[in-house]
Amino acid sequence: MNEVSFMDQLIIRKLTDIVYANLEKESFGVRELALTAGMSRSSLNRRLKSILKKSSTQFIRELRLQKAMERLQMDMDTASEISYKVGFNSPTYFNYCFHQYYGFPPGEVRKREWIGLGEATGVNNNLSETDNRQNPPMASSPEISSPVNAINLTVVSAVILTFLFLTFIWYFLFVRKATMSDVPRLKHNDKSIVVLPFKNLSDNGGNQYFADGVMEDILNQLFNIKELKVISRTTGDNFPPGTNSAPEISRKLGVNFILEGSVQQHENMVRVIVQLIDARQDRHIWSEKYDKEIADIFVIQSSIAKQVADKLEAILSSDEIERIEKIPTRNPEAYNLYLKGRFNWINMSRESLKKSIPNYEMAIAADPNYALAYLGLADAYYFQTWWGWANYQEGYRNANSCIRRALELDNNLTEAHATLGGILCWNDWDWKGAQKEFDLALKFNPNNAKVHQLYSEYLDMIGNNNGARDHINKALKLDPVSPVSYYLSALYFYHEGKFDLALENCKKVERLNSDPLTTNRLVFDICFWKNEKLKAFNILLENNVLISSPENYSMQLKEAYNQDGLNGLLKLQIQRESNKTMPDLMLLARWNAMLGKKREALKWLNLAFENHLPQLPKINNDPDFECLRRETQFLKIINHLGLTQIYKAKTDTKNLVR
Repeated sequence: MNEVSFMDQLIIRKLTDIVYANLEKESFGVRELALTAGMSRSSLNRRLKSILKKSSTQFIRELRLQKAMERLQMDMDTASEISYKVGFNSPTYFNYCFHQYYGFPPGEVRKREWIGLGEATGVNNNLSETDNRQNPPMASSPEISSPVNAINLTVVSAVILTFLFLTFIWYFLFVRKATMSDVPRLKHNDKSIVVLPFKNLSDNGGNQYFADGVMEDILNQLFNIKELKVISRTTGDNFPPGTNSAPEISRKLGVNFILEGSVQQHENMVRVIVQLIDARQDRHIWSEKYDKEIADIFVIQSSIAKQVADKLEAILSSDEIERIEKIPTRNPEAYNLYLKGRFNWINMSRESLKKSIPNYEMAIAADPNYALAYLGLADAYYFQTWWGWANYQEGYRNANSCIRRALELDNNLTEAHATLGGILCWNDWDWKGAQKEFDLALKFNPNNAKVHQLYSEYLDMIGNNNGARDHINKALKLDPVSPVSYYLSALYFYHEGKFDLALENCKKVERLNSDPLTTNRLVFDICFWKNEKLKAFNILLENNVLISSPENYSMQLKEAYNQDGLNGLLKLQIQRESNKTMPDLMLLARWNAMLGKKREALKWLNLAFENHLPQLPKINNDPDFECLRRETQFLKIINHLGLTQIYKAKTDTKNLVR
C-alpha cells in the first residue's frame, strides 16, 4: 500500500483549492496551476505523479469532472451549461471526457437514482485493469482520506503520536475539517448567508411564482435564526443562478455562505433540491433532494432551515425551533394563492401591488386563519399608501385592520409588528405605540432589513439622527442593493447637513434604480443649500425632459434663473405646483420655508394638518423648516403631532448657509 504523507495531503488540498477557485476559467491549465502554487511545471508534475500517479492535466480534468457530477446531481443546470461552468471549452469535449471517466454520458445522470455518494461519483467500471492502474480514480470528495488509515499498524506509537499532534495543530490553527459535510468552526459574525433565486424546473414556466415562494419561505425560516446574518431577498434576487461565481458573490455581498436550489412541481408532488456552498472557497458543504407531496412543503422548508443551521453550527433556541416548525396553513390552495400574491407584491410596482390584493383575499377566503395572508394583504395596502398610490386614510385603515388580524392569529410575526409600527407612525402619530411594535419586531428578529428600514424612518421623524443612521446602516448591510434604503440614507445625511455624503448615496440610488427622477428633487435641494446654481438649473432642465413638460417651460426656467438665480428657480417650482388641481402640500410648505416665506409655508402646513397627511411629522427633523422653529403656529402643529416632549428647537443653521 502506498502511504500518503501528511505534507503530501496538504499539497493536494492546496492544489485542489486552487483549481476550484479557477474552475470556470477554461484557460486555467498546468502552467497557471504551477504559477499560483509557487512551483515549476516539472516539479508539479513530479509531485502529482509521485503522490497520485496522475499527470497535472489529468488532475485538473478529473477535478472539473467531479464538480460537474455534483452540479448534475443537483439538477441545477443543463449539461451544456455545466460544461462551461467547470472550465470545458465545448460541450462536445465535455461529454467525451465525462463518458470516459464515469462510463456514461452526462445526460444519463438525472435518469439514475444514486444510492450514496460513492455510487454517484464512481468512475467507469468497464475500464481495463491497466487503465485503472494508470489513471486511478480520485475520491468523489476533493478532500483526501485520513492518513491514519494509511499508516502501518506496526509503526511505533511515537510516530503515531507525532502525526496526531501535527493533525491537531493543523485542525485548530487552519480550521479545516476532513469531510465535505462539515464547515470551518466560525465566529458568531461569520455566519452570513445569502439565498439565491431557486430555479423553476417544472414543465410549466408559469410556476416560477411557486419556486420563488418556496425560496422566500426558506429565507424567512432562516431569518428566525438569530445567530445567522441573512441577506435580504431583494439583494439575493440580483444574483440569479449562473451569473456570478460563488467567490464573486461572497466579495460583493460580504457573505461566507450561499444556499441555492431548484423546485419542480408536478400535480400534487414537489421536488426541492438545495445545496449549501462555502462561497469563499466555492466548495459544496451539504446538499439534499426532497421528494414529497405539496402538502408537506412546510416540512421540507423547516428541515432545510434546520440543516443549514446545523452545518453553520448555529445553536437554535426552543422558541426558534417552534417558529421554524410552525405550519402556517394546512390548505394547499390557500398557500398557492398566497405565493401568487407574494410574487406580485415583490415587484413593488403600482400595478403589481394592485394585482396582489385579490390573490391574498382569495387565500384568506380559502383559509380564514392564515396569518401570513393577512400580513401580505396588509403590506400591499401599506406600500400602496406609502407610495401615494391610494387614499391615505382608506389605505392605512385597511392595512391596520389586516395587520391586527394577522397578529391576533400569530403574535410572533416579525414583519407584522414592523408594519404595524409603520402604520402607527404615518397614520396614527402614536409614537409610544410605534416604539413598542418596533421593539417587538427587533426582539423576534434583529436581522430583518425591513424592520430596520421602517424603524429608521420612525427615529428620523422623532429627531433621533444617530438612531436613524444606525438602523438604516443595518438595513443596508442586510439588503445591500436596496434603492429605498439608500434613498433614506441620503435623506438622513441631508437632515444632518452632510450634503456630500447625501449626494454619494443619491448616486447609488440612481445606479440601482436607473431613474434620476427618484433623487433629482433631493439633489436640487442640496444644490440649493450649497449654492450650486448651474447644477440646480441643469437638474430642473433634466426633469423637464424626463417628464415631458411643455416646451416653453425650458424658457421659463432660463428667465427665472437669469432674474433671481436659485430663488427664481424655486419660485417657479412653487408657482407650477400650486397651480395643480391636487398640489403637493408638503412640497409647497418646504419650498416656501426654504425661501424664508414663513406665512406661506405655515399656510400649506396647516392645510397638510387638516388633511392628516402622513408625511407631516417629518417637519420635526427636516432642516428645510429651520426658519419656522420658533413660530407659534409651527409649535402648535408639533404639539398636535404629539412630538412636543421630544421636540427640540433647532437654532444651529451653520450647515444651511446659502
